[in-house]
Amino acid sequence: MMVLRRAIELGSIAAAGRATGLSAEMAGQHLKALETRLAVRLLSRTTRRLAPTDAGRAYYERCVAALEEIALAEAEAGARQAEPSGRLRLTAPLGFGNALLAPAIAAFLARHPRVDVEIDLSENKTDLLAGNYDLAIRLGELAPSSLVSRRLASFPLILAASPAYLAASGMPQHPRDLAQHEALIYAQTDAPMTWCFRSREGQRANAALRGRIVASDVEFLVRLALLGRGLLLAPSFLLDDHLKTGSLVEVMPGWHERSLPLHLLWPHRALIPVPTRAFIDFLVGWAVSELKGSRASPS
Repeated sequence: MMVLRRAIELGSIAAAGRATGLSAEMAGQHLKALETRLAVRLLSRTTRRLAPTDAGRAYYERCVAALEEIALAEAEAGARQAEPSGRLRLTAPLGFGNALLAPAIAAFLARHPRVDVEIDLSENKTDLLAGNYDLAIRLGELAPSSLVSRRLASFPLILAASPAYLAASGMPQHPRDLAQHEALIYAQTDAPMTWCFRSREGQRANAALRGRIVASDVEFLVRLALLGRGLLLAPSFLLDDHLKTGSLVEVMPGWHERSLPLHLLWPHRALIPVPTRAFIDFLVGWAVSELKGSRASPS
């Protein structure tokens, strides 16, 4: 295939041989063997010029695509063997970054001492392409895009409050009871003033919220929940430790809100940079090992 490609592109068998490290005679034998195996003439030869036949032109176009895929596969395989080095730039949600990403980054850097990491932590969904980031970590459902995605895990949203708040305001039993309670409202959702629940039996119920505090940082709301300021709906990774110590109590455990999927996103490239590929592989393994036994479900 390589000899055929070079013969068509360079216009002679001798030139194809030189380009592929073969003699003109050996290059001609390769082409003859290929035509014999396919039982079709691929090249029209005269003393002055060489040109592909119709079958040869169609075969050539397929060969080019196949050879380029092979070259990319070989390059990527070689890159995986190389020690990752260079700068990795990624963006991630602020709450997830503070709660779970820091130990993952520390473990990754210990494994790859020649990689530097630059992280943008924000609750806003930074434009991956415009910001020249290598990777983005996204929590929640993804909007359609040209980016490549890999799902890592899924975190349930948990409704919780402090024992002091519940002692003063009572324990709600049904989503309709939430209208009588103070909610700590996270602003970075499509419908911040509504929580949508489903019971274990499949019954659905929406809760219209009232609350004096609306904030764009969910960790800030966790602190307020610990201070007894209201009910909070937040991802399990932010609440699990507080629930274990009893500083927060799960509310309405028979009713569940949605779960938030965790994705990795990166630009569609033929060859992913070595530090980026190393971090993707690392996080996939990290999600399986570190989230085992938690409420999260690794993907």
